[in-house]
Amino acid sequence: FFVNSLVSQPFRRPDQIEILLAFKNEFPILKCDFKKNDVKSFSGVFFDSETGVVTVLKMRGACLSGTLNANSSLFRLHHLRYLDLSFNYLDSFPFLPQLGKLTNLESLDLSHMGLPGEIPSSISSLNRLTKLDLSDNELTGTFSPLLNLSRLSSLSLSNNLLSGNVPCSLLTMPFLSTLHLSNNHLTVSLETMNCSSSSKLETLYLGNNRLSGRILEPLSKFTNLKKLYLSFQNTTDPINFFSLGFKSLETLDVSNNQITGKLPRSLTNCTSLEYLNVEGNRITDTFPFWLEELPNLKIIVLRSNMFHGPIYSPQHPLSFPELRMFDISRNNFTGSLPHDYFVNWSTPLLSAPQKVNQPLYMGDPFMYDYYPSMYLRNKGINMELEKIFLAYTSIDVSENKLGGQIPESIGLLKSLIVLNLSNNDFTGHIPSSWANLTSLQSLDLSRNQLSGNIPKELATLSFLAYINVSHNKLTGQIPQSTQFGGQPKSSFEGNLNLCGRPLLDSCFQDKVPSTPEAQEPEPSKQEQVFNWKAAAMGYGPGVLFGLAIGQVLYSYKPVLFFKLFRL
Repeated sequence: FFVNSLVSQPFRRPDQIEILLAFKNEFPILKCDFKKNDVKSFSGVFFDSETGVVTVLKMRGACLSGTLNANSSLFRLHHLRYLDLSFNYLDSFPFLPQLGKLTNLESLDLSHMGLPGEIPSSISSLNRLTKLDLSDNELTGTFSPLLNLSRLSSLSLSNNLLSGNVPCSLLTMPFLSTLHLSNNHLTVSLETMNCSSSSKLETLYLGNNRLSGRILEPLSKFTNLKKLYLSFQNTTDPINFFSLGFKSLETLDVSNNQITGKLPRSLTNCTSLEYLNVEGNRITDTFPFWLEELPNLKIIVLRSNMFHGPIYSPQHPLSFPELRMFDISRNNFTGSLPHDYFVNWSTPLLSAPQKVNQPLYMGDPFMYDYYPSMYLRNKGINMELEKIFLAYTSIDVSENKLGGQIPESIGLLKSLIVLNLSNNDFTGHIPSSWANLTSLQSLDLSRNQLSGNIPKELATLSFLAYINVSHNKLTGQIPQSTQFGGQPKSSFEGNLNLCGRPLLDSCFQDKVPSTPEAQEPEPSKQEQVFNWKAAAMGYGPGVLFGLAIGQVLYSYKPVLFFKLFRL
């Protein structure tokens, strides 16, 4: 936590510096550079400009090891308002009972520390806390120590081992707006909550638990909800979307449950909806063209259901003004797409990408808006991506039964990063207009019926890192560029007339005319007669000898006979 010098502070109380140095010396010197000899270098330490006391201590990933003892100098910093010890993996935790001494704390982050056992009861004394993060630990038990923290606005307990019920007193805390409970062992039905009072909750993560019964209706009273995550539950009950009358709902994730029937049109009541994920259910329906009535939709994920029929209708030309991600893969959609299918798609996809040194979705320090975690197929790999920045754009219609020619209008989507059309029946040529896809990083056209050459213009796409055109009917030379030459051979296999690197088939092999073999003189009639006689003389005794040997083998060793003659 002592790395780089901060801007000089107006005043630092000497006793505070003494406490910090004592705290520093409680830990062994490690190979990582989190310490410097200069005692005036305090990175992550902030002093009050008037009183000179330490109010903020940020030690996230500071390489602390060993033990933080109960008598640590840390607990002499009585004026601390912000404490972050996350991503430090200590051997033991005798300090936990002493946390209650830091009564001025407003924000406490103990995430990613491997904390075992129940939620420390000492936390219940920190009644000024507005933000508490205990995620990614090994905490068990219930929520009891937290129910007195009436000023909490943000609470994260995801990725622990918590079990039992979710009490109404937790969901209806007077100022709580964000609650993360995903990836725990919560098993009780939400129907048992029977919350009568209103809730200020705006963001609720309940994904990856074992909740049973109805999981939407009990939350219908929480009218302030903007983000709701209910993926991977244990319920077999149908999900009643009609209970969703939340005008302010922006995010709905009910992926990987047991939802059956049709996707209800009542979702259009959620007029602020931006993110819809119903992946991995059993929804049987045609394409929901009515989704275009939701003008703010940025993400549509219908993947791995039983949707069927065409995704184009002359009566319903799709127009999504804000769309960034469109995933309808692993369904039974059929039909072809007109060449102008993507003309009226979103402004973010059609607009030219921002010029930055790296793709924004990988993490820009000035961008804090991101998608929640979701399962995607990117660069040929199924992966779960977490906190994907809003600049990420993708279209995935793979593993359907779509046919006809690929729409030329895809070339208008200048900000597109991932395009997956694989495992369909598309025919015709790869459009050369795709040279306009200057942000494209992943292109999968494998297992279709595409023909013709791979456009040389694609070799100019400098960001293109993954290409797969295998198992088509492509011909000609593979464009010779770094992007294409760096791909594995398997990305081009299954095209009989494709040649060039990285395939072994060269497009420039010299065709040397074959030299006619010296022809032997035709045998005379006498020689022909002699040859036939010789063959006949050997043929008769050979047949008789073979039959005799076969009889002997069959008489004495029938198993051997069958093995030798494969009978």
